[in-house]
Amino acid sequence: MRIIYKMFTLVTDRNKYFRVKRGQRPKELEDVFGVPVPDGVFAGMIIVASGDYVRYTAEVGDTYRTVALKFGADEELLRQTNGNKPVYPTCKLFVPCK
Repeated sequence: MRIIYKMFTLVTDRNKYFRVKRGQRPKELEDVFGVPVPDGVFAGMIIVASGDYVRYTAEVGDTYRTVALKFGADEELLRQTNGNKPVYPTCKLFVPCK
């Protein structure tokens, strides 16, 4: 009796975990994964790339409150997600989806 095993590779859309490599910047990682990355990242750090976010470019007069009202999100959660950075025109914000 002969048994044949077939190998296969499971391919997913995107890995959930990512190890930061030397020289990578938070902005680069945000562009690739589409999730917020803290400023204090370092080589070897593991980033969890999960969550549903909408990337929004701020316009003139936008604040955390106006963006939260526009998307129906919680203002405090929006601040925490974006590290409470200042909002200015052309600023990229991650808005958590419900």
